[in-house]
Amino acid sequence: MPNGEVLGRSHSLANAVSTLSVGLTLFFTLSGFLLYRPFAAAIARGTARQTFSAYLQNRFLRIAPAYWVILLVTALVVGAASVRTASGGLEVGRITDPLDLLQSALLLQDYRPETMIIGIGPAWSLAVELVFYLALPLLVLMALGLARRAVNRRGRIIALLGPPALLLVIGLTGKAVAAHVLPADALAGYNTDWHSVVERSFWAQADLFAFGMVVAVFHVEVRDGRIALPARWRAFAVLGALLVFLPSAWTMQLGEHSYLVQNTGEALALALVLAAIVVPDPAATRPGWALRVLESPAFVAVGAASYSLFLWHYPVILWLREHGLTAGGASGLALNFVLVATVAGGLSALTYRYVERPALRHKRRGRRATTADDSRVTSAPAEPLALAAARD
Repeated sequence: MPNGEVLGRSHSLANAVSTLSVGLTLFFTLSGFLLYRPFAAAIARGTARQTFSAYLQNRFLRIAPAYWVILLVTALVVGAASVRTASGGLEVGRITDPLDLLQSALLLQDYRPETMIIGIGPAWSLAVELVFYLALPLLVLMALGLARRAVNRRGRIIALLGPPALLLVIGLTGKAVAAHVLPADALAGYNTDWHSVVERSFWAQADLFAFGMVVAVFHVEVRDGRIALPARWRAFAVLGALLVFLPSAWTMQLGEHSYLVQNTGEALALALVLAAIVVPDPAATRPGWALRVLESPAFVAVGAASYSLFLWHYPVILWLREHGLTAGGASGLALNFVLVATVAGGLSALTYRYVERPALRHKRRGRRATTADDSRVTSAPAEPLALAAARD
């Protein structure tokens, strides 16, 4: 949703908050890393099995129950959903059209210009994530088919890099279509037109998952002792990330998530930082300080409730604004932040406690992606607990 609609007409405020959209790029990058890594480990070690039932069930339990509850509350009970008017504009209210509600529930609303970002506006990114969830088994089967033709582990690693390369091509072609075939302003991806449909689709966002998937393969190779890294590689990774991220963000109107290729640069930079944090050091006796911070109780708690918070925050903003409970201008930004954080945080705690946690108890354990080969790898944590909580 355009930031100006939430923050008023202040261009400076809209630009300041647009920078936060880099968190969405990070979310896609993390998904690529966390979800591809178990499959990459199994294929690299030659222990892969073609079973996805547990994976698909767990993904459903992770996203559907909380999303459906929060959508129904906002769209039918409190009237805090985004609704398209007859003229194509956006207003806040209840969704009265059963078809529109069904499309929103199935995360199909952003495939038609007339229903772009109705319901929970930021859920367009959840629709993109859902396509990645469904595409990942096919990508894994692609890697597995290529890996079976390999004669050694190096060949299997090359096979594992095939899926992220494919997603990179898909994302860049989608961005090219949004930029040149259906051109529009960088901030215009929320309108009732086909440019917005393409821009907010997996077609134009697939490349953002690719770099996280590459980090997953890199993580497996380092953890298995297949790659020896120089002592200062983390510092160089962070420096490289800054050199890529700063010009990309600056030329993207301070980081607005869009179809621009600079967004791909941001994903690359975030993947470099991610690698510096999560890739283990075989010589270390304990995790680095960044991992220790992410494994702290506060970060784990935020990670656990982050999904509900993501779904609640925008309807809460709309409801508070519609009832005259937000303050305007730069002076009111801090007050609005505290108010939204308090209300959305409280609602998120409730939905996590009474919806997400009960649903996640039904998760299934898939086949382990590792075998006795694990006895030769480092004991460093596979991933920060906060990241695991956000994924699970």
